[in-house]
Amino acid sequence: MLAAGCGSRRAAVTASAPSPYERKPIAEVTEEQLKEDSQLIDALTLQETGRLDEALGAYARLTAERPGCAAAWYGQGQLLMQRGWTDSALRCTERAVALQGDNVWYLLALAQCHRRSGDTRGLTSDWERIVKLQPSVTEHYYELSNAYLAADDLEGAVEALNRLERRVGVTEPVSLQKQRIWEAAGRPDKATKELEALSRSLPKEKRYSAILAEQYMKQKKYAKAKQWYDRVLQADPDDEYIHIQLAEYYKQTNHPAEADSELVRAFANPKLDTRTKIQLLASFYKEEEFYGSHSQTAFRLLEQAVKESDNPSEYALYYGDVLMRQRRYAEAAAQLETALRQDSSRYEVWEGLLICLTEVPEREDDMATYARRASRLFPTHTLPLYLQGFYDLRHERYAEALAPLEQASKWGFRNGYLEAETRGLMAECYYRTGQYAKAWKAFDQYLALRPDDIGTLNNYAYYLSEQDGDLKKAKEMSGRTLEAEPGNATYLDTYGWILHRMGLDSEALPYLQKAVSFEPGNETLKQHLEEVEKANGK
Repeated sequence: MLAAGCGSRRAAVTASAPSPYERKPIAEVTEEQLKEDSQLIDALTLQETGRLDEALGAYARLTAERPGCAAAWYGQGQLLMQRGWTDSALRCTERAVALQGDNVWYLLALAQCHRRSGDTRGLTSDWERIVKLQPSVTEHYYELSNAYLAADDLEGAVEALNRLERRVGVTEPVSLQKQRIWEAAGRPDKATKELEALSRSLPKEKRYSAILAEQYMKQKKYAKAKQWYDRVLQADPDDEYIHIQLAEYYKQTNHPAEADSELVRAFANPKLDTRTKIQLLASFYKEEEFYGSHSQTAFRLLEQAVKESDNPSEYALYYGDVLMRQRRYAEAAAQLETALRQDSSRYEVWEGLLICLTEVPEREDDMATYARRASRLFPTHTLPLYLQGFYDLRHERYAEALAPLEQASKWGFRNGYLEAETRGLMAECYYRTGQYAKAWKAFDQYLALRPDDIGTLNNYAYYLSEQDGDLKKAKEMSGRTLEAEPGNATYLDTYGWILHRMGLDSEALPYLQKAVSFEPGNETLKQHLEEVEKANGK
């Protein structure tokens, strides 16, 4: 490529983008001019072969010898810009433009320098000159608009696009760019006018009507929005999104029944895939609406979407969670089991399944099986361990129950989750296996967390009396149960029995008599009463 542009010689302007080094025809060439051309070619060759330091030196020597050589100033400026020396690059490029102001390449380089230096006024001036030189290049108008935006001149930014629009007519990219500029400027009225002009120029494009409707929705001009939504509906009754948009319109205008109806229509459209429908449900209704005021419609649509899916198991986790929140535990458990077969690595799925199974008595054995599997995968989580202990205790396998319960205690309880419940089970198991000191400690730990649990207070008091424990403590705890429920036969019996174990049979007798009067068929109560009556000589 011939490097030129020195002195007063001019390069011929080509229709396409010319080289920044292209020469204009000359009448005659002197020896001196040929020498200068050779120097410029040498500098360019060094630059193109990566010998940048040498190229920079060659350009510098040439500009020193021939300060009127625009191409040399341009080349020097480009190399300086590559090194990050913006100020020096700017000075060189300004010299090139001053010598040859109609060279677009030089102006583009100058714009780059001004952008990097933060000179927005210079940047807009550069792009104005470029647009003037090449008015048919669409991209230049966008760059000019962006330059005005960088200078915080929104009017200028829009006017640059208006100039393009006057050349090529109303087009989507230009109109939408102007709309975005007015939105950013806080001028929704002007943004709307841009969209209206676009819609009028392309009346068959329904999406512009939809965009306009959404614009009016943002401005809370709901009547206007409805007019444009109706235009979309009229243009294409089978549009897969129009009923979704109308549902949102009715929701915003406080017509919940109409909103639900439009959502039902949207879900009936076969163009909407299951994933879109489920995402729509999750975003359209707030949680309190989904599980409360709109639960009937929301759940029916969810159920319909899942059943129509080619792969219902893909949505098993979400569907199971919804069923669980609706207390449909058996159905929820089935969905969560499906989700676990696909991915067993998420503890929260195991926990949800276990919670559901605790509410399905006929699946108690399955609950225990899943609890054992979950505790192997997630040994530090409390719920699976607790449920294993709970299951074994219910089946009177007290020693077996202690192993997972003690493991839970060893790992600790996050934020106290299930701590009291676990201590209570451990206390019962320790007592049943004859480990009384551990039982008393576990009971004390439980009551420190649940001091008003009168059922446990009663059991603990009774167990102390049976094992010659702290009878004074037992009497105090039993007395608290009677204060809470003075007519409870079991609590009356416990209190009377503790008095008996303390040798206070005459005091014990009225409590035991009253207990039997409340439950005359209870054999344990009658046995206690007979024993105390004998001790009293009756």
